[in-house]
Amino acid sequence: MNFKAILEVIKNANSIVISAHTNPDGDAIGAMVAMGHLCAYYKKSYTVLLEQSSKAFSYLLKGCHYAFDLKDTVDTFIALDCGNLERLVGYDAYFDKAQNTINIDHHISNTKFAQYNYVDAEASSTSELIYRLIKEGNIPVNVEIAKALYTGLLTDTGGFRHSCTCPSTLLAVAELIQFPFNFSELYEKILCEKSLATAKLQAKAVEHMKQMNKPGMYLSYITSEDIARSEASKEDIDGVVSYLKTIKGTELIAFIYPKGTDSQTYKLSMRSNPPFNVAAFCEQFNGGGHERAAGATLEGTLEEVLKHVQDATCAFMES
Repeated sequence: MNFKAILEVIKNANSIVISAHTNPDGDAIGAMVAMGHLCAYYKKSYTVLLEQSSKAFSYLLKGCHYAFDLKDTVDTFIALDCGNLERLVGYDAYFDKAQNTINIDHHISNTKFAQYNYVDAEASSTSELIYRLIKEGNIPVNVEIAKALYTGLLTDTGGFRHSCTCPSTLLAVAELIQFPFNFSELYEKILCEKSLATAKLQAKAVEHMKQMNKPGMYLSYITSEDIARSEASKEDIDGVVSYLKTIKGTELIAFIYPKGTDSQTYKLSMRSNPPFNVAAFCEQFNGGGHERAAGATLEGTLEEVLKHVQDATCAFMES
């Protein structure tokens, strides 16, 4: 599927909804906002449909038409940064009713669930794919698009440190930072600043960190009690796994934490160095992501989930 076909669908649409995976991150929100501005350029009615938005990225929503629900059906649904239909969480009904469906993503586990699919697992981020789409359509970039795409590129590359960063990523950044926004301030706020609650959770996660069956492979967790004592929000948890991965000698980290208030549901978040493919590993739990960063959801007590992940990791390494 090429970008020209996708642009033609957008040009011919009457009403468009743009959405992404559950718990949208910087790449998902940045890509959605930039896509919204693309639709506005073609004078199309659009809505960015959000499950929820991180406060850290609320600055992107200014001037963007967004909502948390829809009353009407739309003829075109654009899913961004979403590996499969289930990850749309509740918005799949709008997707099913749309006449035209578009899927743009960079996850290797993407199931190509739309009528029009553009999936490039070599791309750094979905925001980089939207940048390509904008260039393909000769659509002028403005400061709002630049800020949104920069946010997406920045977050999914870990500040341009991850192996997914490539020359095309940095060339895109070189153009985007020419626009009048404080990109260094965004870098500091998004990647460097942390709340006191996050620092407390990181300390607990380090305390709970233990080696698995091979040197460099670690398992860690935090409990509901840890989260409550730290007065932490979901946003405070997000950066913990990346912090654990920075500890010297860590080749793989599996980090487990409770999902909401349900004491029997846990999130697994993983980071790795080559050759361990955490996306392939997480598929056995109906999860996915990227080769070096992936996740899944597991059911059971904390002890059961920890044992399950450790046993599965050992088996995966031996296969």
